[in-house]
Amino acid sequence: MSYKEDLAIKIATGNSCELVALQYQALIENVQDLGKYINKNDKEKTFAASDKIRDILSNLIATLGDDNNDFKNASIDLYLYINRVVNNAVIKKDTSEISGIIKIFETLRDAWYSAGANMSDKNEHKNLSKGITYGKTDVNISGSTSDLGRG
Repeated sequence: MSYKEDLAIKIATGNSCELVALQYQALIENVQDLGKYINKNDKEKTFAASDKIRDILSNLIATLGDDNNDFKNASIDLYLYINRVVNNAVIKKDTSEISGIIKIFETLRDAWYSAGANMSDKNEHKNLSKGITYGKTDVNISGSTSDLGRG
């Protein structure tokens, strides 16, 4: 089974926590790529990777909902901090903080996978999971995302 096929199955069968964990996995992969591209001085790929990171962070912020609570505020603060680190890495061509970001995402990914493993409903967002295909280089959303992040 290919990487894309395996990922499509995870998306189609994952619950909301597992879908969040997959976004963190995508962040890990893109931050790793960003570090490589910065070190190779490949501006085009560096900018593309940083744009993907920002897109995923924006999506994670959008899924936090409308309620104002401590979890949402702390999450937004974390995502904005990571965005600043990514911007500084690109501008200064300095990858020294990349490994720290990856560790944060690995911790969050593992926590969300663990939470997802404790959920009973594997298809909580049927409309969403049927409409998304994701690969390391692309994301295609063709279904409804109205229930994204609501549980």
